Amino acid sequence: MATRQTRTLARVMMAPAVLVLLVWMAVPLAMTLWFSFQNYNLLNPMMTGFAGWANYSYVIGDPSFTQALVNTLLLVGGVLVITIIGGTLLALLLDQPVWGQGI
Repeated sequence: MATRQTRTLARVMMAPAVLVLLVWMAVPLAMTLWFSFQNYNLLNPMMTGFAGWANYSYVIGDPSFTQALVNTLLLVGGVLVITIIGGTLLALLLDQPVWGQGI
C-alpha cells in the first residue's frame, strides 16, 4: 500500500516525463493543424498565405476522396481484425500447460 507521501513523490518524479511527452505530441499536432490552413505551392514557394477552409473543401470535393477513405478504413479494419484474432490465438496458445513448466 502506498502512502500519501510516496504517491506524491511518484507524481512529482513522473511530471517531467509526462510534460515532455505532452509537448512531444501537442506541438506536431498544432503545427499540422496550422499548416493545413495555409496556402503553399511547391512549384512556387513564394506564393503563401492563409487558405482557411479552402484546403478541406478541395480535398472533400475531390472525386477520389471517398475511394481513398474506403480503402483506408478497409486497411485499418483488416489490420485490427488480424491483430486481435492473432493476439487472442497466441494468448490462448501460450496459456496451455507446457511439459516441464513447474521445474
